[in-house]
Amino acid sequence: MDVDDTPQGEASGLSSKGASPAAPASASASVPALVPRAARETPAQALIDKKRALAQLVVHDLRNPLTAAHGYVQLAKEELGTLGEAGRVREYLDDVTTLLDKTLGLVSTILDVEELEDGMLHARPTATTFRALVDRALAGHMRQFERRGLTLSVDGAIDDQVWLDVDLIGRVVENLLDNSARYAPRGGRVCAQVAWVGEGLELAIGNNGPPVAARDLEAIFGRYYQLEARRASARANRGLGLYFCKLAVSAHQGRIGVESRGELGAVFVVRIPRHVAAPLASTESEVAPQSSEAAPSAVAKGEACPPR
Repeated sequence: MDVDDTPQGEASGLSSKGASPAAPASASASVPALVPRAARETPAQALIDKKRALAQLVVHDLRNPLTAAHGYVQLAKEELGTLGEAGRVREYLDDVTTLLDKTLGLVSTILDVEELEDGMLHARPTATTFRALVDRALAGHMRQFERRGLTLSVDGAIDDQVWLDVDLIGRVVENLLDNSARYAPRGGRVCAQVAWVGEGLELAIGNNGPPVAARDLEAIFGRYYQLEARRASARANRGLGLYFCKLAVSAHQGRIGVESRGELGAVFVVRIPRHVAAPLASTESEVAPQSSEAAPSAVAKGEACPPR
């Protein structure tokens, strides 16, 4: 079925509420707000707006079939056993689930980037821990670490209670872990660390691969940025991952950057003010650790990460 992607009334210059009387000529110059948006836009801006509107429609339409496919894969996994050939099929379905999760995550990222840019999406902090955020990020991604023989070290105040938007910062952690695993050398190391530093919370995730070139330290967080190969055989995908991270962190009044630390060539560092991450505590000693009766975790403290 063909779908008209032009908002109702736009083609005729009318709003959905109908036409408005034309403003007197004497008032039109002194009240620019009465000039229709279409008249104020340049042709280039109008084209950009139309492309964004079309992208939104496409992304919304993608979400339903992807979600349905994800559901059917989950049902198939429940019907299968874990022995013999059925176990192998289950592994394949696990891979399909991971790919669908990544695709659905991309859909959410595209939608959220637009809302974060427009100031329509705000952080809604709730109590959590860095351990919980890493557990969430690793769900479905551990096989990537296993296949490439990577060691994951998680260090620092991972059980301290922090106040963050679990969805936004959870996806930041997932993006940064995925990025670090992708560019780590085979058999290499990925390190995730959290600490209270000065007046805020610092999350650091990186690997022992090559550093980011000095010319890319700022540009890498652009809306669409293609990073040159950091290895002869690797090239970053052109996408919104790091740009989303920048917007999500900014929604917490924080900032993100990339640096080198000891053996770790590329470490992405997120810094969030203490009054946001720990609004009920004024000193580090007042930050309460979560209960030890939390759900089982896949995260265990490993070798200490290099100091900042």
